[in-house]
Amino acid sequence: MAIVHAQEADRRGNVQLWGIPGVQKEAVLAAKRSLVTVERIVDELEPRPGAVFLPSWVIDAVAEAPNGAYPSYAHGLTDRDNDFYKRWDTVSRDRDEFKAYMEEHVL
Repeated sequence: MAIVHAQEADRRGNVQLWGIPGVQKEAVLAAKRSLVTVERIVDELEPRPGAVFLPSWVIDAVAEAPNGAYPSYAHGLTDRDNDFYKRWDTVSRDRDEFKAYMEEHVL
């Protein structure tokens, strides 16, 4: 199962991502099943130079999840929360701080 986040999907389930995609394309293509969350769903994908296109037939489900890359970023749409990354080192080293973080932000 691959779960990745991208900038856009169209209403037919095709996905487009751009920026530094890492191995998201390869993960989806290698997986038996895939879920792609996207910042937004649009009527038509507008081709972008250097973008990665994932056709609907390699994706099992698409879910709109605005700000879904947080605390990281979706290139061209959202910003990285640098303060979060600076705090994470401390949070991740202390069990009580980690539990409090999970309660506030995840659970």
